[in-house]
Amino acid sequence: MPISVIAVNANQAIPPSLALGGVRILSGVVECVFKGTATGEITRDTLTFNVGRVNLGTGVGPTASCIISPCSFAYDGAVSDALWAVDGANVLGFANEDSGSGTADLQITANLAIRGLNGIVLRVNYIVFHFPS
Repeated sequence: MPISVIAVNANQAIPPSLALGGVRILSGVVECVFKGTATGEITRDTLTFNVGRVNLGTGVGPTASCIISPCSFAYDGAVSDALWAVDGANVLGFANEDSGSGTADLQITANLAIRGLNGIVLRVNYIVFHFPS
């Protein structure tokens, strides 16, 4: 079951006119709830969320890259052998396309991992680099 997104809180973006080559840098914090299981094994799941508005450009998909990292995590109780990890992150493509304005959101996915019944991830940071095409 995918990880539920509670909120996406964007940081102030750098205006494209100030960024070298028009690159858009989007960053912020995603609030979510991802809990470990009682088995003691590593639990993996996917977090998917949207950021943006960016120009659609002329390409088939976005030219973009992202970085995701845990920023609020805990272990509620006695701890041994805890683990919180981001196994990978990708920009999947455009979402909520508006052909009238030529803009869309970017859909981001992050593969998270956690170990232990009492382990929890509550927030992750994101930084997205979008290059106009």
